[in-house]
Amino acid sequence: MQINSYSRVAVESQVSNRKANLNTKLEDANTKSANSTKDIDEDKLSKLASMGGKGITELYAMNFMQQVFSMSSSNGLTQAGIFQGAQSKDSLTAILSNVDFKAIGYEGKDILSLNADEAKELIGEDGYFGVAKTSQRLADFVINGAGEDMEKLQKGLEGLKAGFAQAEKMWGGKLPDISYETIDKAIETVTQKINEMGGNSLDINA
Repeated sequence: MQINSYSRVAVESQVSNRKANLNTKLEDANTKSANSTKDIDEDKLSKLASMGGKGITELYAMNFMQQVFSMSSSNGLTQAGIFQGAQSKDSLTAILSNVDFKAIGYEGKDILSLNADEAKELIGEDGYFGVAKTSQRLADFVINGAGEDMEKLQKGLEGLKAGFAQAEKMWGGKLPDISYETIDKAIETVTQKINEMGGNSLDINA
């Protein structure tokens, strides 16, 4: 099963609004992400710890879900931003100026200095933010991070979907088609791992 693919909405009148509001949304999202982790650490640690091993396990699973959420959201938004930037350098700068590229594993040429051709190459078939490498990077983050822990795999799958939804929200509407192809493949890979381990994967269309 896969998420239904959407057609990219290319309404020019919305692009300027997206660019104007995205930096603020990125900052807000980063703050909320940090606060969310902080809240888990400070507000729930003692309560979960008092529950013994089960509580600690739940805490780790929640923290892992938050990490996956951030990876999914950041990669999805960056990929979409580069796609947009391949068509307009101004859009590239506005959309990606607050993204922490090192946090998502990118160590190549400064993305904000890319020209249109370089941006197209980066999201191309063999590019770091192309469908194949981005989806594999996200799936590997979940699978390697969860190991053989079914609960963490389930939380990772939730984090992938929630992070992608957050990227959509920050983008201000439907993302480019490449984004949907990517998250489809990432979710499919994680779901396959869950099924191989005999678990019941979450409803991908939920």
